[in-house]
Amino acid sequence: MSAPLLEVRGLSGGYDPIQIFSQIDLTLSAGESIGFFGPNGHGKSTLMKTISGVLAPWTGEIVLEGQRLNRAGERGSRRWRNFNYDVVTRRRMDPKKVARAGLIHVPEGSLLFPEMTVAETMDVAPVAAAGRGKSADRLAQVHDLFPRLRERLDSKIRYLSGGERQMVAIACGLLGDPKLMILDEPTLGLSPKLRIELCQAIASIKAAGVPLILIDQDVNFLTELIDRLYLFDHGRISGVLEKADIPSHEKLMAMLFGEPAA
Repeated sequence: MSAPLLEVRGLSGGYDPIQIFSQIDLTLSAGESIGFFGPNGHGKSTLMKTISGVLAPWTGEIVLEGQRLNRAGERGSRRWRNFNYDVVTRRRMDPKKVARAGLIHVPEGSLLFPEMTVAETMDVAPVAAAGRGKSADRLAQVHDLFPRLRERLDSKIRYLSGGERQMVAIACGLLGDPKLMILDEPTLGLSPKLRIELCQAIASIKAAGVPLILIDQDVNFLTELIDRLYLFDHGRISGVLEKADIPSHEKLMAMLFGEPAA
């Protein structure tokens, strides 16, 4: 039996000194895609930032294809909050190492550099792959998925619409040649037309063999793309549903928040 693609064991973390999530366990097999659904502000994005190394985990293990990505042991005590310990201590997890191992994170919101052009941004993105894949093949895939970007190559990011910026962000994720891609609220705030367009592109990415971890508030969108849904609230996994058992949006909200008052 082959090893899981991703294993997260007993993971806890947050923003010092506030713990946001605790004791998270999940396993993702090769070829699987999973989704996270739950109230805003309950730690889903913080968890994803920790899995990808943007935030240092407090405790636990993050293992990709049998390779542990974070340093063993618990975090040290920080007695002086105003002192930047990262200056004198080694990070517990290196985001560059995570990306080069093949775990690519496309975070929520527009975090691209506004003064760079689309072409410049997409030229930089393959560095994350560290020669792991064929950038020409990935670039051809990007152009097939997002033909609109061909027309905007010389445009600065600041002049793109929200949907176009999200296309560039996902394109950059693909150019990192992911073995696993995390997409955090990829269609948030987009018009219905652009949302449909991006949903179709994400479905094509999955069909091309890229496993996904998806966060979204649209259960129907998640159900079309994932094999298993994790319910997440108050910093913990409160339930796990296989694809065939995922209920309607209304029933899922009732599971999380209780039945509405009569």
